[in-house]
Amino acid sequence: MRREISATVEGREVSVVLEPAADGRWSVALDGQEVRLVDAVEVRPGMWSLLCDGLSLVVDLDRRGQGQAMLSGGEEATIELVDARRKLLVQAMGRGGRAAVAGEVVRAPIAGRVVKLLVAAGDQVAANQGVAVVEAMKMENEIKADRGGVVETVHAQPGQSVDTNEPLLTLR
Repeated sequence: MRREISATVEGREVSVVLEPAADGRWSVALDGQEVRLVDAVEVRPGMWSLLCDGLSLVVDLDRRGQGQAMLSGGEEATIELVDARRKLLVQAMGRGGRAAVAGEVVRAPIAGRVVKLLVAAGDQVAANQGVAVVEAMKMENEIKADRGGVVETVHAQPGQSVDTNEPLLTLR
């Protein structure tokens, strides 16, 4: 299963995409550039044995206080690993739970499934009012309108899967 991770190492953010290869190894891409195939075995929780281009590494991810440390080859670096979809959701929630807005369209801040709509066409909506609930990564998230208006069109239905930035409804 493809996995997208946002890794911040010593303050530098890197996009990591991991995909299983047909031969049991993992294809690794950093910031969109495919790096190589990697053999990875979890030795114990948080400790990984990696084999990449004949180079053997042991990487230990150690939780510390507010974050994690990555230990490898006697070197230590602070690291934060976050699922890329979760990061998008956290950024959207940092805007008070409001979806990204383009003009008068309320959009899904993250891919997920519409659990329920809190408004219908013709309803009056106040600024910061909840308009839909989207489930992503087993969490229900209330999506709020950035501004007030009247619901002109509802683009999504309960049970429907939506992609990031897909329109949920239009206000006028």
